[in-house]
Amino acid sequence: MSFPVLTELRTKTQKLHSQLERESGFSDLMKATVSYDQYVSALKNLHYFLSTLEPSIAFHLSENKYRYQRRLWCVEADLASLNGLIHPTIEPTDLTYNEAIGAAYVIEGSTLGGKLLYKRLQKQDFIAKASALSYFSFYRKNTWSDYIGWLEKQSFSPEAIDSICLGATHAFELLLECSSTGTGLYSANREYGIDRTD
Repeated sequence: MSFPVLTELRTKTQKLHSQLERESGFSDLMKATVSYDQYVSALKNLHYFLSTLEPSIAFHLSENKYRYQRRLWCVEADLASLNGLIHPTIEPTDLTYNEAIGAAYVIEGSTLGGKLLYKRLQKQDFIAKASALSYFSFYRKNTWSDYIGWLEKQSFSPEAIDSICLGATHAFELLLECSSTGTGLYSANREYGIDRTD
């Protein structure tokens, strides 16, 4: 399936998507054996990522035909099952409507990718025993199909498509930064924002 905005999203995020699969800490989850520290680190990175973007996405994308389903709670439940960590409050970023659509593309896509990871991660005893797979089993809700089906029916101007792609690009960049910087993001008190001057 392809249509103009989806083609643009795929084209403009292809390099970042490949980089994420190749170089990020999330690639550790594809290994035959995943350590406790690797899994908890990945969950912490997802926690920061979703805490930053999800409130604004949920605010903008609340229509009946496509309502973004929050999944930060899944990450928090998984972390609690493993070690009961309490995280500091993260200041969410303000996205425009179109940027929220682009950021949702990244989150819905990564949720879909959880299908493959779920099958691998459930083989790890410490994860299975803790029932710490709420986030990586979220794909069962088929939110990717809902998102794509909704997106295909929308009509966007070239400027709107540019803004959607900007939101997706920066979401990928944030996810890469979370993976490379890790929990240092929390202590750095970093403010995430989109540069709209290009």
